[in-house]
Amino acid sequence: MKIKGLLWKEWRQYRWYFLLALSAIGLESILVLLTNWAYRPGDSAEAWSVGIKNILATGSSNTETTAMVATVLLAALMLAGEREGSLYYLVTTPVSRRDIIISKFISGWPAIITIMFIISLFFIVGQELRPAQYSIAEVMDWAFITTVALLALFSLALLVSSFTRGTLISALITAVITGLPWMLITIFRQVYSQFYTFSMQFETNLQLLETYIFIPNYISRDGRLISNGSMVIDRLKPDYPLEITLLLLVSALCLWGAIKCFEKNPLDRRGEILLFGNFKHIAILFVSLLYAVLWAGEAAPNAVLYLIYFPAMWVVIYLLIYAAVWLSGWLAWRLGAKG
Repeated sequence: MKIKGLLWKEWRQYRWYFLLALSAIGLESILVLLTNWAYRPGDSAEAWSVGIKNILATGSSNTETTAMVATVLLAALMLAGEREGSLYYLVTTPVSRRDIIISKFISGWPAIITIMFIISLFFIVGQELRPAQYSIAEVMDWAFITTVALLALFSLALLVSSFTRGTLISALITAVITGLPWMLITIFRQVYSQFYTFSMQFETNLQLLETYIFIPNYISRDGRLISNGSMVIDRLKPDYPLEITLLLLVSALCLWGAIKCFEKNPLDRRGEILLFGNFKHIAILFVSLLYAVLWAGEAAPNAVLYLIYFPAMWVVIYLLIYAAVWLSGWLAWRLGAKG
């Protein structure tokens, strides 16, 4: 009964945001059709479907990009963006924090599924009414994997929102966490290729790993190419049952993590980006780590010296950044005191 009331509250509060997300995600498809009908009437009967074919085939069009951005912002808005509003009231009622998080998931998931269903239905109806360069099977494959990938992103964003404050901060941290696997593999490849020559099999396995731990790659179905420099080695054929299972598992883990974080983190920690505190130290540690990895890779002549340079440079860079941040804060305080 409590969940039912929470779901009604979520619907009343966010229904216009759901509609806005639908409009933003479906905008490219509608504009493509209108442009072809208005400005290219003499083209072939299938010309109207070229834009949709690109959406379905590569998975890297504005539609998918907008869908990912809208999904992350929606999740951040529903939890982190509500901290200064009704969320404070809800936690003082008999409703448990677990129920609050579950209601966010139950509200967000059907909204995303409905949005993707409407867009996919639009594609299918267009294919039925006029000759098209794509098939219904392509639409179904794209719809399933894209929907589940968006659900995983929504779940991840809600997990991040459970321990952060502010919509934009939550969305930015979610973007960093989402891109972290790709970033780490890229840095690993760049640094260690200076000391070792990777075999083609190792390079292929590394890129294959990247396709499974970087969520946006699931949407880029036919665009996932395994390459070695300028030469394409293979085109990854999606394993839909496996990939959907992995994404649903990620979503379940994010739900569990969001519940645990939201139950333990205080809502009254004012002025903190992370509800468990220490954001400044975590950010400095992360930035100094990335700089140290790259700097040591440039400076070390071999792998043995790299293992020595890296921790030393990490400590030095951390102390320099920390000192710069402290000095900036001290100067701001002094100027404010004088003003």
